Amino acid sequence: MSIHSGKPELLSPAGDWEAMRAAVANGADAVYFGLSNFNARARATNFAPEELPDVMQFLHARNVRGFVTLNTLVFSDELPAVAEFVRAVAAAGADAVIVQDLGLVRLIKCIAPTLAVHASTQMTLTEPRGIAFVTQLGVERVVLARELSLADIQKVTAHTSTPVEVFVHGALCVAYSGQCLTSEALGGRSANRGQCAQACRLPYEMIVDGTPRDLGDRAYLLSPQDLAAFDLIDPLIDAGVISFKIEGRLKGGPYVAATTQTYRKAIDAKLARHDFALPRREQLDLAQTFSRGLTPGFLEGVNHQVLVRGRFPKSRGVRVGRVAGFTRGGVRIELCEAFEDLVKPGDGVLFDLGKPETQEPGGRVWRVHATGSAVELHFEAGALDFSQIPVGCDVYKTDDPALRKRLEQSYAQDKPARRAVLTGRVSGTEGGALTLALSDGTHSATAIWSGPLERARKQPTSAAELREQLSRLGDTPFELGALEVALPAGVMVPRSVLNDLRRQAASELADRRSAGHKHAVAEGDALGAMRAAMYLPSPLAGEGGGASPPGEGALSNENNSERSSSAECHPSPGSQSLATLSRKGRGQERAARLTVLVRSLDQLDAVLAWAPPDGLPKPAAVYCDFEDLRRYKDAVPKARVAGVPVGLAPLRVWKPGEDGFQALVVRAEPDIVLVRNLASIGYFRDQLPNAQLVGDFSLNVANELTADVLVRAGLDRLVPSYDLNWDQLASMVRRSVAEWYEPVVHQHMPMFHTEWCVFAGFLSNGRDHTECGRPCDRHRVELKDRTGVLFPVHADTGCRNTVYNSVPQSGAEYVGRMRELGVSRFRIDLLRETPDQIGRLLTCYLRVIAGLDDGRETWRQLRALNQLGVTRGTLQLI
Repeated sequence: MSIHSGKPELLSPAGDWEAMRAAVANGADAVYFGLSNFNARARATNFAPEELPDVMQFLHARNVRGFVTLNTLVFSDELPAVAEFVRAVAAAGADAVIVQDLGLVRLIKCIAPTLAVHASTQMTLTEPRGIAFVTQLGVERVVLARELSLADIQKVTAHTSTPVEVFVHGALCVAYSGQCLTSEALGGRSANRGQCAQACRLPYEMIVDGTPRDLGDRAYLLSPQDLAAFDLIDPLIDAGVISFKIEGRLKGGPYVAATTQTYRKAIDAKLARHDFALPRREQLDLAQTFSRGLTPGFLEGVNHQVLVRGRFPKSRGVRVGRVAGFTRGGVRIELCEAFEDLVKPGDGVLFDLGKPETQEPGGRVWRVHATGSAVELHFEAGALDFSQIPVGCDVYKTDDPALRKRLEQSYAQDKPARRAVLTGRVSGTEGGALTLALSDGTHSATAIWSGPLERARKQPTSAAELREQLSRLGDTPFELGALEVALPAGVMVPRSVLNDLRRQAASELADRRSAGHKHAVAEGDALGAMRAAMYLPSPLAGEGGGASPPGEGALSNENNSERSSSAECHPSPGSQSLATLSRKGRGQERAARLTVLVRSLDQLDAVLAWAPPDGLPKPAAVYCDFEDLRRYKDAVPKARVAGVPVGLAPLRVWKPGEDGFQALVVRAEPDIVLVRNLASIGYFRDQLPNAQLVGDFSLNVANELTADVLVRAGLDRLVPSYDLNWDQLASMVRRSVAEWYEPVVHQHMPMFHTEWCVFAGFLSNGRDHTECGRPCDRHRVELKDRTGVLFPVHADTGCRNTVYNSVPQSGAEYVGRMRELGVSRFRIDLLRETPDQIGRLLTCYLRVIAGLDDGRETWRQLRALNQLGVTRGTLQLI
């Protein structure tokens, strides 16, 4: 069911009722918000599930759409609760749900087919092929990754008919949304579960080739400035963007009011074909509500010299000037903006010493004395120690009570900001009844006065009088448009009758509109039906198996797509028992095998030359994940000579215009492709029909429904999500097919995957790869945190960076339990291990996988082998 009017939509955030009212009163077309569970802003106040009917009634009564965020990964044991959640959302009349989890998309469509599903930016959608994939699952709108430029967006919209939404204002994550594992790796708080601990906003020291690099006052190396695209609305609309999203469910009403006002003006100017330029004073007001510094983000392309300033990680408001000197009891400030009241009594100011982690001096201004381009600020006696404030330091206005009050007043009174235009018809016959019909174009309502309608004794009721009375729609969400009058000439209609008919018809129309938003919910156990209809390839791909044959799960095949979707919601009689029987015992007969991921030709040589002990088999496969994809053509022949199947990893993110990177993989003709994004599935299935496709961790497989979607699409095996602990992993495997899964049991967790290049930003003056001189080719970089831990940074061919955890994570203790579940493939990911370290590491894991060594003892040996030890990581129950 389409819920979009065709006009560009302004989508505002709401973390609580105040923000909700601010968004509605200041012109939002739609509001997105979370309930207490399953949303990516767990720290927001959010709304209780029982509030949802009231929230939707509030929004719909004001002609505003409401989108519920359901944008986290969902674990297998949570699926029954999520199914009930979806039923409640549908029954309450939500206009759409915003979803990250692929399996959840299918579940929603089985439970409430008319409930629109929007693909969250957490799906990391950057390319039309990925959008086509989720569209076939039932997604009706996609929120593009924030790393796309305007030119990228134009290429996307040119090759998809699926509506696209983009973020235009607010905080920027340094990592691709849906691809950040930092909070999970460091504290078991998954960003994919709404529990981001914001490690990107902490200070880091840059270590280059083993030596600290002096970066001056720049310590917040992963903390981007905020996005502001108010001056890019015009070209974004021309590019085909249909929804403009403001970030900020953790922010308050004044921020929501200011941002909504700003983008309402920009969109309305475009619709009216007027030029739009936000006055400088309004830009400052916008920044005052929350800003780490405003930038166009990636919309104007990559600029590594601008995105991250590195001086402070939190909002500081507006920079007003610099300290020029001191007067008796005050501070003289040279202003940087030519506004007389830039700083006022009552404002809060902060003196920036470049040490945001400390308590920097600041306070509330008591008195202001203007002296030309400077002002003298005076504070309460004893409030500041002026000796701590150096001449030349920046001064920020952190709080503006007058601005805050003005913004709060914009939503203090509950008045509809937008009204639905109605057509009306008044009809009747002399001596008979009088009828008023109102319609919004979709719904209609009528009210009847039995009459009798009489000829006027003095003054008949004119058409103007009819319009005047019927237009008095007061606090309703309506306004009267065209009015047709079909009455005999000369009749008189009492005003009291018109008022009563107007109230009756408007009330009935409002009720019908409200009921029309609610979605029919399918009867029966949709989740149970989907679980019973899980896809079981035949024959199941094994060591020698290739990709699924055409028509056996390929979502691009129209007939198969219809078959698989129907089967999930409505399994044929007996299919549950057949599926259950098919799953029992599979994999137990298979010998456990080891796969290894290498990051260089030297590591590949070491793995291929390694002689497994005790007559154990060589690795079942070796995956190459090289920074320079051109080396793949050298890697494949090496593995073939050694008799080891070889897999190649394309880029983790595929942006428009990067097909050449994928072609490097195709031309190397690997046995396996390590699929890392949704766009790659169909591409490699078509280009390399004989290769196996293994879905990597970045596909975020956290439940059996998502696994089923991807296996139907042609993937032979799947790496489970790194967000899963042991119980969650076991639950998923038990409910599906154990042989689908290839868990990674040793790795340095890839924490941040980011378009922001640390190398270019701090080791060059270049804005992008064409100007930076590629310092990544010459230098080895780590980021050092406050505790002294070093995090390696690697660049890929697309000039994106991945920051890895310093301590490797080992699942050795869980291998035996995985084997009991039927899992037979286990992967080790190398990072910077030397050839000597590689042999010992592989031997340890191969023995425990073969059942020759105890996992607990192996874990202790690994701690001894590694200088920093190992951690149980995400598998360990928190």
